[in-house]
Amino acid sequence: MSILKTIIFLISLIFITSCVDKRDLTTNTVIAHISSSPNGLHPFNDNASDRTYIFQYTQKTLVKMDLVKLEPIPFLIKEMPIPSADGLEYTYELVDGVKWDDGSPLTVDDIIFTTKLTIAPLTNNTQVKGVYSAIIESVRKHPENSNKFIVRTKILHVNNLDIYAEIYIQQKKFWDPKGVLDHYTFEQINDPNYQPSEDMVNWFNDFNSGDNSYKPEKLVGLGPYQITEFVVGSYITLTKKKNWYGASSANIYDKAYPDKIIFKIISDDAAAYLAIKNQQIDVSTYIGTTKLIKLKELDYFNKNYHAEFLPQYSYAYIGLNMKPDGTEFKPFFIDKRVRRAMAHLVPVQEIIDVIAKGKAIRQVSHISPLQKAYNTDLKLIDLDVEKAKKLLDEAGWKDTDGDNIRDKVINGKKIPFSFKLSYISGASSTKELILMTKESMYKAGIEAIPTPMDFTLFFKNAYDHKFDAMAGGWGGSAAYSDPVQLWHTESWANKGSNFTGFGDAESDSLILLGNTSLDPEKHLAAIKALQAKIYDEQPYVFMYSINRKIAIHKRFDNANMYNERPGVILGNLSLKPEYGGSTLKPE
Repeated sequence: MSILKTIIFLISLIFITSCVDKRDLTTNTVIAHISSSPNGLHPFNDNASDRTYIFQYTQKTLVKMDLVKLEPIPFLIKEMPIPSADGLEYTYELVDGVKWDDGSPLTVDDIIFTTKLTIAPLTNNTQVKGVYSAIIESVRKHPENSNKFIVRTKILHVNNLDIYAEIYIQQKKFWDPKGVLDHYTFEQINDPNYQPSEDMVNWFNDFNSGDNSYKPEKLVGLGPYQITEFVVGSYITLTKKKNWYGASSANIYDKAYPDKIIFKIISDDAAAYLAIKNQQIDVSTYIGTTKLIKLKELDYFNKNYHAEFLPQYSYAYIGLNMKPDGTEFKPFFIDKRVRRAMAHLVPVQEIIDVIAKGKAIRQVSHISPLQKAYNTDLKLIDLDVEKAKKLLDEAGWKDTDGDNIRDKVINGKKIPFSFKLSYISGASSTKELILMTKESMYKAGIEAIPTPMDFTLFFKNAYDHKFDAMAGGWGGSAAYSDPVQLWHTESWANKGSNFTGFGDAESDSLILLGNTSLDPEKHLAAIKALQAKIYDEQPYVFMYSINRKIAIHKRFDNANMYNERPGVILGNLSLKPEYGGSTLKPE
């Protein structure tokens, strides 16, 4: 542990231990543990995963993923949108009675304004803008009903129905009281040659300002809670609004039982363990596997907390550069036999047993085994050093000089099979995974050189295709995930998230078919065929999906846990009567 980390850890321990005897468990406040400070809470521009967790209680979307049914449901609309015959237009109707904090109603003007911000070139949301601008062409008011609007899409896509599931609706009157964006048409937004006015540029500069990521008075939304404190690196406080329009709603996602929700940032796992042990944390979905196992061995903990390990939709992988430049990065993985050999050399089950303590499930595809689109015909690739050796021999990688490292002559030059395995530094478990993989590969005559780097450099190199192999992970959801981002050839050419260079005309056509087939059977067939193609080409060594870890204090009713992220509904936690709560019937 570095000196800086030691100091941070000791400060955390001092803070936690100083509060152990002071916390009043009858206070109707939920303290939820998160492991890192969000890089901001701007409604569009920031992209930390914790941001979406917090927005569950401060913001609202037109459509929402139901944590029980695992399908999109209407949230601010009366029903799921009605598509036109060609599948390119969708009619929505807003629910009645939704009001902003100033008492004014949610209107179609707010939807049009929000949509413009989502796809406008000047909005600083480049990390997600392409997802929406590739689909949404325009929004217009319904000619006969002021509460309805029609979304025109550019392409036929299965995600068109729930395209608004992660777009947080904003109040036009709050952000644009002078109506600057009224003069910015969708036609202009979609025109790459359009030059916005100076007033327009200045407006967007103000909207993109860092103040709108951190100042509580700017962090507004339709949710039942308002952010009242944001202390970077320490905590974020949400306070229940008075006279909130949805207070009488029966929807579990509208419930706001706690008076406050405090997101406490504790990055060190040992400090988080101590905080939960001492009941300084009510809810955690970030505690480490080993630490939760230790907690579940304590009678004291089990008396005070519900705790579970639940399967989820994320997965860990090792990506293999299929299209290296050949100079700085050698052509180690251009042959799919070599890539399959790598899959036989990663000791996935041992990693699960040793590092994840058995709290993970094997992954063989980019689709989770929890989903109906999962291709059950794909078989797990077992650890098999001898099979890997045979494949490497067939691909021409042999030890010709007796140094125990395979080599091959490429373009007249002998190249040893010695590659850099990149990973994000910091987590001891990741380093252990890399070392276990290195040891296993050496048995087949391959030298994997552990190459740690910080988060920013790791992903910069990935997007620039400057790596041999990389150990990474992707978050996931029960919702359909468009394969374009990770698997389409354009996403490699344009330096998107297709880091490895996977794909050809066949896989691109399968992605198109899967994305545009509104017939469920055709859609599933295409997605399963794409999985088989990826499985055969092996651009990733798919490893495992580690279980979600959840702990909830027993002083609350409605302590439900879910596979879908974030795994809990904090607003639905109702303080039990014996702790001073009301006698409301649990949901």
